[in-house]
Amino acid sequence: MAIQDSVIQAVRGFMRKAQRSAIAYSVCALCGLAILILATGAGVMALIPLVGAVYAQLIVAAVFLLVIVVTMVWLQRSAREPSRSVPVGATAEAAARNQAQFAQIAMIIEAVMLGYSMSRRR
Repeated sequence: MAIQDSVIQAVRGFMRKAQRSAIAYSVCALCGLAILILATGAGVMALIPLVGAVYAQLIVAAVFLLVIVVTMVWLQRSAREPSRSVPVGATAEAAARNQAQFAQIAMIIEAVMLGYSMSRRR
């Protein structure tokens, strides 16, 4: 029964931590929404003396629309383009040289880690 109890306690601890995180993130999201609402109201009030009440709201709405359009274009662009392993304009020789340098660095790191693990055994 000790194994079952320890598993139950671990799951309960994980659930409590996840619940606290969910509550904290929801509070942060609500505060962010309040900031957005207050900033929008302040922007509209600042524009009213310059352009009038109707145009002030239209300008703020246009800014939000621009943010949406830019985000959608960015998402569509990144979804269409395949990821490149070789930078644009790089030659095959440069790519091979980069791969060789990467292999050398990987071997050095592996040697350091092996030396460290061997020194810890003594």
